[in-house]
Amino acid sequence: MWRAVSGWPRWLRVALLAAVLASCLALLQASNLSPLGSDLLWIANRQIALSIDGRMSWQLYIRQGRRWRAANRAEPQAPPQRVMVAGQPVIDFQRQVARAEPVEAVWGRGERWTVQAESPSALLRQTTVIELYESYPQALLWRASYENLGPRPVTLDRLIQGELCLDASLWHLLNNPHSFWAFAGASWQWGQRIVFPLRDGLDQDNYLGQSDSGEGGGIPLVYHWNQQAGLALAHLEMQPQLWHMPLRVDERGRAWMGLERREAATLRPGERDDGVLAMLSTHRGDYYDALRLYAELMAAQGWRMPDPSPAAYAPVWSGWGYEFDFTMDEMLGVIPMLQELGLGWATIDDRWFDAYGDWQPRRDTFPGGEADLRRLVQAYHEAGLLAQLWWYPLAAEDDVGAWPSHAYGLSSVVAEHPDWLILDEEGRPARNNRNLAILCPALPEVQSYIVALTERFIGEWGLDGLKLDNIYTVPPCHNPAHRHARPAESVEALPEVYRLIQTTAKGLRPAAVTLLSPCGSTPNVYLLPYVDQPMMSDPYGSWQIRQRVKILKALVGPTAPVFADHVELTDNGQDFASMVGTGGVPGTKFVWPDDEAVYQRLIESYHLLTPEKEAHWRRWLALYDALRLSEGQYLNLYDVIHDAPEGHVIAKGESLYYAFFTDTVGETYQGVVELRGLQARRRYTLRNVETGEELGVVRGEAPRLRARFQSHILLVATPD
Repeated sequence: MWRAVSGWPRWLRVALLAAVLASCLALLQASNLSPLGSDLLWIANRQIALSIDGRMSWQLYIRQGRRWRAANRAEPQAPPQRVMVAGQPVIDFQRQVARAEPVEAVWGRGERWTVQAESPSALLRQTTVIELYESYPQALLWRASYENLGPRPVTLDRLIQGELCLDASLWHLLNNPHSFWAFAGASWQWGQRIVFPLRDGLDQDNYLGQSDSGEGGGIPLVYHWNQQAGLALAHLEMQPQLWHMPLRVDERGRAWMGLERREAATLRPGERDDGVLAMLSTHRGDYYDALRLYAELMAAQGWRMPDPSPAAYAPVWSGWGYEFDFTMDEMLGVIPMLQELGLGWATIDDRWFDAYGDWQPRRDTFPGGEADLRRLVQAYHEAGLLAQLWWYPLAAEDDVGAWPSHAYGLSSVVAEHPDWLILDEEGRPARNNRNLAILCPALPEVQSYIVALTERFIGEWGLDGLKLDNIYTVPPCHNPAHRHARPAESVEALPEVYRLIQTTAKGLRPAAVTLLSPCGSTPNVYLLPYVDQPMMSDPYGSWQIRQRVKILKALVGPTAPVFADHVELTDNGQDFASMVGTGGVPGTKFVWPDDEAVYQRLIESYHLLTPEKEAHWRRWLALYDALRLSEGQYLNLYDVIHDAPEGHVIAKGESLYYAFFTDTVGETYQGVVELRGLQARRRYTLRNVETGEELGVVRGEAPRLRARFQSHILLVATPD
């Protein structure tokens, strides 16, 4: 054969050889990809499919073009659904029954598979119910349950669901096994990496309960992706679950993900233990589509976002630039500048209060008490500003510990109601991330107290909104006085507290805005339906701001008023483009006018609004107000990792607004940018949004622009 083609051009011979080698490697790869047994069961949606053998090992497939590609390496010694009994994994399940039937549920019409298997060693029956829906061709939903078939109780030490071994070399021959980027939604540490490349030795637990440092909750979804495809795993339970979503890279460089419940459960004969309703889905590109699908599947079950108040789109000034010990004069003195710059909100920030839990005005800040605070709110209103108050709702001082602001005393609420506190397993008051005691959200008395505080802030003091800060989750409550059926009732009741805050605030002031800030981490998804303005605060620089705005646009909705936090936290302290260009609501915490006493007092940085900064702030806030891109429709057209330069698109009317960014502020990009999303056979005029310069005309079928820019460029494409 080779002699027959020896006269061909060299490039054609090389191409033929490459094709032959690729075919051989693909066959070799296919022969080694999964040691599944015989008696295979094939369960398929249009874009994702599953092969299950008689030992309940899973081989997952994702569609790439016209072919199915294996997504994982099946491991017979680690089947995706298994339990631990007496410290050992039960891996001898043998499939007994598999049947399919049509199903109609909140997700529409589909097909339901029920697969039963039994373990002769543990005397357990495993029932896995898998559902595929026509409206969600990229996903499969399932739950695994275990029934005790034996004559004696059996303790399940650990329940593992959906554990998969991913190998990126199955997705493309040139990939390393862990050539993935990951999105990990669990909140477990302030400043954690949410989006990151997998690395050798990675071992991250991703606990969805409260972490040792007091964070917790977050988004119960993990996602691995590369340039070929992506795979998401999530649970779809309507209540918070105290599960783990571990990610690890093994010694062979392969990536593992799964769901684990590490709390033991004992089953009497005939009793059943249910796992979580889980989702596997396949996508192209970054985390946006996976989060959007998760939100849609949850919304079908009743998890819905509120219609945003128009006030939630107004830019924000926060008094946090003055830190804990701000004065009335400082908060009043900044008003003329807030008016000049066109800011909409003024936030009375952390440490306006005397004690966590009591929430009365601090006398050295407000000598006149409530009257002074109301006077400050009235001054903001008279200046045309909306006033927002910082609050950490369930935190309470119990005379233990300190924060940089002050040493904790004994709050009146704890002195009068010590029985309201969450207790740990040793009977001690549980602690949050600021080492404060925590009121139990499951207690009706605590819920009534939170309602009364909201009525005080909104109804009596005249506030327009609440900045709920350091909001994560709470730990299980072991206080015997509360008579909980299960310790997790405190965790499950937390969303009700935030529902009461929002409904009470809006009942008193329909346009009230509730902002939720999970400092340095991901938001607790079970609280988001009761939030008007979501945010992911305390980013490390511009890239994290853009990343987090995109995460929340996916989760809450493409027109959500996502607060992008303070511009002072960007790479150069003034990168408004990363906020405005992604559709975020800008914020700032500047100090003005210059004051040496303030400079000497501050713990962090002195963010003085100099005349040069004032001009920059004025220009960008005017641009934000003119464009209002935060009200536009975010379109997921670029992968924030694999497309260069990084791109974001907002649709408003018939125009598309593009924002392109270099990796770091100050870097220069020179090359071609692709303007995705334009309609074929239409002409568009391009304009630089910042300068107003016209950049020419492009056609929808050839939407490319040669560009040179530093840090960023904002463009608008308007159809002729």
